[in-house]
Amino acid sequence: MLHILKEINSTDALAIIAREAQQPSQALSILLIQEAVRLPIDLPSKIFVLDEDVKARGVVSKFEKINYSKMLNLILSSDSVVVW
Repeated sequence: MLHILKEINSTDALAIIAREAQQPSQALSILLIQEAVRLPIDLPSKIFVLDEDVKARGVVSKFEKINYSKMLNLILSSDSVVVW
């Protein structure tokens, strides 16, 4: 499952994602885009950020940076995608 977060004030979404991340049977990835690249997430999941959005906002991210092509591959290879 892939969760794509766009907003920095996604507290409801983060609570749901945190619950899902605690389930050992759930293969979960998170992609931060737009304003969400500023989020200081600490979850036991693979977390990616869209490099263009990181650069546009002048932030530093500890997460794996991906480009649009890799973002598309991530979306297409996921069993399900939820956009918040």
